[in-house]
Amino acid sequence: MGKIQFKPQSSFGSKAKKNTGIALIEVLVAVLVLGVGLLGMAAMQSVSSQMTNGAEQRTQAVLLTADMLDRIRANRGAINSYNGVVIDPDNVNCATDFSYNNGQTVAQNDIAEWGNLLACTLPEGEGTVNVNAATGAVTVWIDWQRRDPDGQPVTVTTVI
Repeated sequence: MGKIQFKPQSSFGSKAKKNTGIALIEVLVAVLVLGVGLLGMAAMQSVSSQMTNGAEQRTQAVLLTADMLDRIRANRGAINSYNGVVIDPDNVNCATDFSYNNGQTVAQNDIAEWGNLLACTLPEGEGTVNVNAATGAVTVWIDWQRRDPDGQPVTVTTVI
């Protein structure tokens, strides 16, 4: 049988020596890409949270508008009592234990409760109600302090 000879090779100049460090650079690039992606996802989550908050406030404003219109429909005989209502956030505080005043009319209690709901539900919530007795048209307007500078107040006009 023939002898098998083992010939050791020098690692100088071999491919293995030339590629050392490439894997480390690949790992660093992958970590950088992952980090940028995670930062993007965190920013997207923050914007999503802000938009959700804004949508919730707008929904509350629409519900409060519908609430006042329903109060007026239920008390049509005193429709003129609702004309010129102005709820100013500087004059109304949120009372969690709100109760009706028995010495007031239904319209006065409706207005007081609606103002309290505005104060409790929307930041710096303000609202107005205007009634055109001749046509029966009622306009309810609600505004509040929003983070979105392009946001619009809620205005609903209907005929009762």
